Amino acid sequence: MNGAPNRRHAIVAVAAVVVALGLSVSVLLMPWFTFVAVPPSGAPQLTGLSATRAREVAEEVRYFVTHRDAPALPVAIDGQLGFDASSVSHLVDVRNVILAARWVTLLATIILGVVAAEGLSRGELRGVSGGLRTAGWTTGGLVLLLGAVGVSDFDTFFSAFHGVFFKAGTWTFPEDAMMIRVFPMPFWTTAAIAWASLTLLISAVLIAAGVVGKRVSKDLPVD
Repeated sequence: MNGAPNRRHAIVAVAAVVVALGLSVSVLLMPWFTFVAVPPSGAPQLTGLSATRAREVAEEVRYFVTHRDAPALPVAIDGQLGFDASSVSHLVDVRNVILAARWVTLLATIILGVVAAEGLSRGELRGVSGGLRTAGWTTGGLVLLLGAVGVSDFDTFFSAFHGVFFKAGTWTFPEDAMMIRVFPMPFWTTAAIAWASLTLLISAVLIAAGVVGKRVSKDLPVD
């Protein structure tokens, strides 16, 4: 008799975790984050560009990795070497990962909505609310675990993270590469902190929604 609620719980939990992770990344891929985070990262000093120009170059890259129809990146920027073939090749790989993640997140969102709506229509919120709570705690725990690893050795964590998605040798570049200077390590540290904070917030929302759902489910009539 508990098969349906248990299945609903598992589906909701997995889908909600995927949605939480995908949503937090998507927010940081919006123009505002690049605009805010690039100047204080030291990019203007490292590139010799003004803060405004550094933002413009960073925005070109952000748009390139989030849109398949984005224009080509400049080979030269204000008299400096811009983005060579190896840099562009890596950014195309990044774009492929991001676009695939978007589709996975969209699919998970649809599944989560359908399963939640089906449970609500049947007056069976126990599995949905339980799945949301599980997703919240799981996502929060994952963030804290990754945070502990990142704090202990961020460079190793950064390398391991890239190793999951990209082939060895395709994502390492000399320190004077424009891509490294526009997005130096302080930028990625800020991005990691922002991602962790946002994901923890989403985790808290999932847990709260699960708690509310649990209380509501107790008030629903049982057939």
